[in-house]
Amino acid sequence: MSEHIETRKKIKEIASISSFHSLINSVTLSHTDKQILVLHYIDEKDFRYIGDMLGFSESTIKKRHKKILAKLSKVL
Repeated sequence: MSEHIETRKKIKEIASISSFHSLINSVTLSHTDKQILVLHYIDEKDFRYIGDMLGFSESTIKKRHKKILAKLSKVL
């Protein structure tokens, strides 16, 4: 669990949007997964809002986010 917390912290510390996009493009993610990251970390939307926007439940977004963090932790 703490690995995900560290990964979230590192993502939030990214200073520029271009660096953020470079990060998410450095791993294999679906278009939807990239949208989840942008909406959550750049647009600062919560998982319920993101789920409503993308047509998923809040719990589905949380699960996908956790899987995305696992992928990102390997490059951070």
